Amino acid sequence: MQVKEIMITKPSYCEPYWTVEAVALLMDHVGTGILPVIEGVLDRKVIGVVTDRDLCVRVVAPGLYPAHTWVKECMTPNPVCCRLWDDVKTALSLMGDNQVRRLPVVDQEMRLQGMISISEFIRLEIVEMSAVYETLRKLSQPRADSGKHVASVLHVA
Repeated sequence: MQVKEIMITKPSYCEPYWTVEAVALLMDHVGTGILPVIEGVLDRKVIGVVTDRDLCVRVVAPGLYPAHTWVKECMTPNPVCCRLWDDVKTALSLMGDNQVRRLPVVDQEMRLQGMISISEFIRLEIVEMSAVYETLRKLSQPRADSGKHVASVLHVA
């Protein structure tokens, strides 16, 4: 089975010069924690993703103003994507290997075609549950870049 058969079509997206405030409102309105960041409304070339975690860690935590902060300042550039014709097992593997729960789906020119989430694999039961479990196990591992402790960040004595 190919990704294009199970992806969410017509996903919401944003552009790099949208404000973080606008993006947060859109995320709340559509009920998602991730938006692909596209360049060019006609081409819809994926240049990044912005997540609710990005907004918290890169905007709220350092005290930036969401109404005065561009998405390009907090997005993750060059995101991991899968292709329309990729096998669903390839997408699941990409999720586990890169510790992401959702992937933009793009065509050969990196134009946004859809989104795919680990929840589709669970809901549709399209791969063996042992493969989904293994991906969830990988997602649950501490990230290599998450070595800061709250005590050291807040300077707690």
